[in-house]
Amino acid sequence: MSSRKLFLHELNIDVLCHILVMLHDVSRHSLLSVLCVNRVLYNITLPVLHRSCVLDYSPNRQQATIARLKSWLEDNSSILSSIRHITVQGTPAYWRRHVSVKAPDTTKWASLIQVLSQLSHLASFTFEYCEQLPIVLLNALHRHHPSTHLHVRNWTRIAPEVPFGDPAEEALANSPCLRSLHALFFTGTGPEADYRFSAFDRIVKLSPNLEDISRISRSGGGCVIYGYSSEQIEANGREIQKFAVDAPKCKCIKSLELDNVDAQMFQKLGAYIHPEQLIRLKSVQPSSDFLQLVTQHPTYKLCSLKHLDVHFGTRFWGPDPDSKINELVTGIAVFFQSCSPLESLTIVLQTSRPWEPILSTILIHHGHSLRLLSLHQVESPKEESRRLCLSLDQLHDIRRACQQLTSLALDVDRTVDGQTEREYYAAIRGCNLRELTIHMDLGIAFFDSLVFFQLNDPSKLNEMAIVSKTKSYSEADESFVMEVWSAVVGTGIVEIPYLQELVLCMGEQNREIGHGYPANWVCDEQHRRQWARVRRSERDDRPREVNVKIRGGRLRQKAT
Repeated sequence: MSSRKLFLHELNIDVLCHILVMLHDVSRHSLLSVLCVNRVLYNITLPVLHRSCVLDYSPNRQQATIARLKSWLEDNSSILSSIRHITVQGTPAYWRRHVSVKAPDTTKWASLIQVLSQLSHLASFTFEYCEQLPIVLLNALHRHHPSTHLHVRNWTRIAPEVPFGDPAEEALANSPCLRSLHALFFTGTGPEADYRFSAFDRIVKLSPNLEDISRISRSGGGCVIYGYSSEQIEANGREIQKFAVDAPKCKCIKSLELDNVDAQMFQKLGAYIHPEQLIRLKSVQPSSDFLQLVTQHPTYKLCSLKHLDVHFGTRFWGPDPDSKINELVTGIAVFFQSCSPLESLTIVLQTSRPWEPILSTILIHHGHSLRLLSLHQVESPKEESRRLCLSLDQLHDIRRACQQLTSLALDVDRTVDGQTEREYYAAIRGCNLRELTIHMDLGIAFFDSLVFFQLNDPSKLNEMAIVSKTKSYSEADESFVMEVWSAVVGTGIVEIPYLQELVLCMGEQNREIGHGYPANWVCDEQHRRQWARVRRSERDDRPREVNVKIRGGRLRQKAT
């Protein structure tokens, strides 16, 4: 039987396209290399590369993006027939309000609307721009792509104080395309009325096909606290009532992200979101009555929950705050016993607590199913409330109980001699991880007390101990990051071949700041905190090559 070499142009184009589509879904960046092979593969790959298009409408990129869209229209490009997913991006949101409350200009969307009219199989449209979703874009989606999935990230209004009746908001609320709605609100930034929460909740209640909800609020900070007169409060209350929905539309919510949830709020949500079908619950700061509700009441049990991200122990007032913390810890342990096996679990403690009461329950009921586990305690500015890291024995327990674990995040506090850190790295080496995140401390309690003694009692300072301790908190550079990578990955027969990414967080990356002038340790943390990532980028001709990226730190701030 004779065999003949088959040239590339003789292969079935449909088969090649199918292979490239699979490559696009797994590793889109690899298509850039395929483009460079020859003209035949270039012509086949280019349309596949444009299955997912990102359109940047930032001020410095807007004209280039519009010109790109016009070129597709003028050339009657084959790219248009290949586009399946479009993402519109822009300058990230900034918490300070705009002076104008007029609707933004919509002429910049004319070319995009023409492109939408030429597409034939658009599957999803994601709007991440820092403006309200214009009604002209929404109408174009309804007219040309009524079955496409619309995802609104960074949802916003024309202005927080705009009263009820915005046509764009009403159109979005009743859109059959809307699948996800995400919003981040900065509060306390002005004396004006704020109807963002009411408008957001109205859209959620009216949307017929919504599947993903995210609503997070943060304090805008500052030294000014705004108040309202009784007349203003009554007027705001009357306006808020106009946003009310008498009969919310039932829907299947699969992902829910809310920062403050109590039993009363969840009962209202449960009337139209079907809690038993909830798969992902994120950024939740639960109350004790919420944990009791979802544990004991069959209507609100989270039977399908697979991914949980919970933060608790933020602020407790009253005569006995410790009892409230203990009540929460007990409640969360009972909740872990009652819910279905979790695949990913993230816990953030804002107070210093031993991990054992919670960890043992997690490993018994969810260790066999966990693929991602993140256990983090926020660094405290007070030495007496220093965070408690996992012990080495607990780390070994995690390794034995979580056989499917591929991603782990934990706390490792730095020491003068570095011996403790090396013991943790050796223990981690026994896990078959693909991703590892280490939260390192900044020593803010040490530096804050150092400033105190320098100002009040210099005689208590031990100069040698101070110099030695200070060196352990020196700013991280590439050599330090690579030293940690080598210690975790190992060498020779003990090397971890599966670890693809290491992230180091020196200091709290997202600490919540309230009103008032920040304390010295807050300013110190904001200036010294760093984030570093090591990611494998090896090839056959470049084995063990990695990319290192570092952000933050005083030296880098001075350089920029």
